[in-house]
Amino acid sequence: MANFCSECGSALSPEARFCASCGAAVSGAESIADPVASPNITPAPSPAMDMDAGGDAPAPRRTGLLLGGAALLAVAIGGGAWLGLSSSADKADTVETADAGEDRARAETATLYAVAEANLRDRASLQGSKIIGSLKRGEKATGKLVTDERGKQWLKLEGSSGFVSLANLAKSAPPALASLDGSDRITTAQCTVLESATSGAASKMVLKPGAAVRLVGATADGFTEVGLPDGGVGYMPVSSACATEPSAAKGAVANTLVQFDARTCELGPELEPYFEKARKARDAQNVEETAEEYDFPVDKRFRDLRVTAVIVGYEWQGVAFGDPASKVQAAFRRMGFKVDKNGDFAADDDVAVATTIRPTDGGAKSRGQSELICGV
Repeated sequence: MANFCSECGSALSPEARFCASCGAAVSGAESIADPVASPNITPAPSPAMDMDAGGDAPAPRRTGLLLGGAALLAVAIGGGAWLGLSSSADKADTVETADAGEDRARAETATLYAVAEANLRDRASLQGSKIIGSLKRGEKATGKLVTDERGKQWLKLEGSSGFVSLANLAKSAPPALASLDGSDRITTAQCTVLESATSGAASKMVLKPGAAVRLVGATADGFTEVGLPDGGVGYMPVSSACATEPSAAKGAVANTLVQFDARTCELGPELEPYFEKARKARDAQNVEETAEEYDFPVDKRFRDLRVTAVIVGYEWQGVAFGDPASKVQAAFRRMGFKVDKNGDFAADDDVAVATTIRPTDGGAKSRGQSELICGV
């Protein structure tokens, strides 16, 4: 009776140990050692001799050798290729990173200025970092530029572990502001924002209609400083075609409440109706011209402060706040005013008026914790 291969069904010769068709081992046949490893097995004939002879026994052994050798070769080549690629990639990444890091360390050192009060963080990220200090508007900062995981740049300060976002820094110190606004706005026309408040300054970006900006204030040279959507500030000539309108954002009206001009003591159009009421009430009570001040109650928010009253006196006027003097002073410093520790505002020699932020005392405490007073 003929034997048949259990794998492919082909007929087997009685002495066959492997199937001539598929190379499978014959069930029940005496196992043999690996032809490559065993010195007792006669090597198979050359391929040409195998094909011409047409014998049954030698062919299966050769097929098994070919299949096994091919598999081993494939594994060897594949493994070698994988190892080679992995090694090359690792080496390339290491070299590229090291070179780039060394170049950045050598080249990207900068001295910049804070364009507004800027937070100093313990690492180069807005997410999960802690605020460990701040830079005042105009303060100089020197350090190395680094890039965070979102591709945003930061300055790592020399001699400090602090980082400040590059969006809050500029190549030159910001100009002094003649007046402040602080309102949130949206642009109604396309306009170009400049790097600095100077004629012929380079363009920083082009804002499209609908862009969200903040009107920081006006410079003495006829430029408007605006806070930009991605941080930092830019400048536009007052005659710019970039028209704006109040933003629908919460707090926009509160931000415009006090628009203080330290040269004239004007406190902005939104408070003017309250001053007018205070003056009329003062006149109606026949208060002597040089007598004490007269106040009129207000209850409105300005940034993170609460305005509680306006005050009119002889050749001066002011605003009362429901916040401590230190908090009010800090808020005006953030807006760009130079206010010393006593609350006095720095002023040019040609300015005839003086301004101070001080705690209230005596009977004035009923109108608030502190007050901004400006006048002769």
